[in-house]
Amino acid sequence: TGKTTVAVQFQPPKGATPGEIGTLIDATANNIDISATIVDLAVRRYLRIETLPDQEIRLIQLPIPPQVAELKRFESKLLTKLFKSGPVVTMDDLKGEQFATLQPKTKERLYTQVVANRWFRRRPDHAIIAPLVLGILVTVGGFLLTLFLGFLGWGLVGLPLIVFGIGLLTMIGKFRTRTAEGSAVLAQAKGFELYLRTAEADQIKFEEGIDVFSRYLPYAMIFGVADRWVKIFSDLGARGVYQADLSWYPGANLYNAFFFSSALNTMSSSLSSAMTSAVAAGMTSSTGSSSGFSGFSGGGGFGGGGGGSW
Repeated sequence: TGKTTVAVQFQPPKGATPGEIGTLIDATANNIDISATIVDLAVRRYLRIETLPDQEIRLIQLPIPPQVAELKRFESKLLTKLFKSGPVVTMDDLKGEQFATLQPKTKERLYTQVVANRWFRRRPDHAIIAPLVLGILVTVGGFLLTLFLGFLGWGLVGLPLIVFGIGLLTMIGKFRTRTAEGSAVLAQAKGFELYLRTAEADQIKFEEGIDVFSRYLPYAMIFGVADRWVKIFSDLGARGVYQADLSWYPGANLYNAFFFSSALNTMSSSLSSAMTSAVAAGMTSSTGSSSGFSGFSGGGGFGGGGGGSW
């Protein structure tokens, strides 16, 4: 049939963070990968998310917990940049020029991390550069050759070049291939996505000492099923079956799935918008000089690599 059977996994791939999984899935580091990373860091008590009465969202730095060694370089650098000016940062603050490198540098470090994990042989964003340039050159060259030879009655000679160039451009994604190890981790991630996407309330696998809801919420964001995950635990909470630990997001009300989902979606969208504004501010202030920015793109909502949207 050509289809790969995915076995359900009740846990994410061991040691793999939401941001890494998000980059692995579509070979692209997106804003959603950064948003999920920040929520994951909040769940792990490196920061706290708060929504003020005026709906302003802020991030508050917390004392480094004992498991500081668990931080990966892209996470550590992200925290350092977020709180460089102080222990409290708002979404409006993040629009400032001083945060211009937050988005592009975090994306670069995610690409570097997935290569260090041996999931890709080279950075997937770099792997497409050569075929992209070649495809454009061949297509344009074939078009010009067709026009030139057309006056001599040999216009069809350039058509194979045009076809080849266009074909190369349509196959760009094929050059961002994963290693065997990366494909194996992807299969595990897909199995975990299947669990989050299909498990009903009475099928949730609880783990001792772990707040399953909060721990797996950032992964649900990546897979685009966060709204479903919230709804399941909202129902469990209403029935008195499960009480999630939301100390990482005080004031959030999981008993109302709609408002909880809306609050997190607002946070993610605001963060994405702020980071993009910061990049634009940095580029404007550079006044034509090289700003060193890259990756001025990426999703902003909770629509992760698995599809769907928050």
